[in-house]
Amino acid sequence: MRVSTAFNRLLRLPGASVIDVSFSAEGVIVTVRLRRRRRVCGRCGQTGQHLEIHDRRVKRWRHLDLGSSRCVIESELRLLRCSDCGVHLEAVPWARAGAHHTRDFEDVVAWLAQQMAKTPIAGLLRIGWDTVGRIVERVVSEHIDQQRLDGLVAIGCDEISYRRGQRYLTSIVDHQTGAIVWCAPGRNAQTLQRFFDELGPERVKSIRAVSIDMSGGYEKAIRASAPAAEVCFDPFHVVRLAQRGGRPGPPRRVERPRALPHPSRQVDQRHPLVAAQEPREADHRPARKARRSPASQPAAGRVSELL
Repeated sequence: MRVSTAFNRLLRLPGASVIDVSFSAEGVIVTVRLRRRRRVCGRCGQTGQHLEIHDRRVKRWRHLDLGSSRCVIESELRLLRCSDCGVHLEAVPWARAGAHHTRDFEDVVAWLAQQMAKTPIAGLLRIGWDTVGRIVERVVSEHIDQQRLDGLVAIGCDEISYRRGQRYLTSIVDHQTGAIVWCAPGRNAQTLQRFFDELGPERVKSIRAVSIDMSGGYEKAIRASAPAAEVCFDPFHVVRLAQRGGRPGPPRRVERPRALPHPSRQVDQRHPLVAAQEPREADHRPARKARRSPASQPAAGRVSELL
């Protein structure tokens, strides 16, 4: 089997054919050729012969590692002149627009970002810490459902801490599906107002109930942007407020008398093991010293010592 055929079956890059494989200090360099002949703008996706070929460039993408070696995909692309976007490289099916990594590589990074922090991902895949964030943004922007904000009826609003130093994210969840539909940094009225601005006045009318955690900022934004929606407080915070006596602050401390042991748990003094135990004397140093002094010993013992 030829090397190019083996790598075609191994990598399975869509729309590409392997024409050469080389090994260098950088890793395994796989040179591919784009099978598609039609011209596609890499920025807006327009196709047609009206896209003029301005020049040609060789571009590389980082692919999933082959064992302990890095794998780099290399291909010569056409530099197209688009009337709307300007001059950009043509689009390729194995990588996203403007990315320096293949789709397979970025999908793995996005999946790992759900399981662990950025630092171990950067060390495992040998990429930069900032690169992980940019890859996640591209993957999420491609897979996010643009109709997720349509037809919302009952939603929940809460914040979550994502970093030390009072760094919070406000998350909006759809109670009907249980999925998070919107998220943004911050936890005040301005943050929630941005959600209602993105939702628009028409889609706000469908909201009937919003659950919050008694946050004054969230309630202010709801009253201003969705006055027809019912504000529902979180049961956990309602119960906690009731335990505090209906007023904010630390809970009042209630002293409770120590409960007496149950009769069935009391020790039976007639038990053989309990009766065999001798009562302990108080740990009194003068008493122990007096017991150890010669004056406290019996006379027979002292006479035997003299003999």
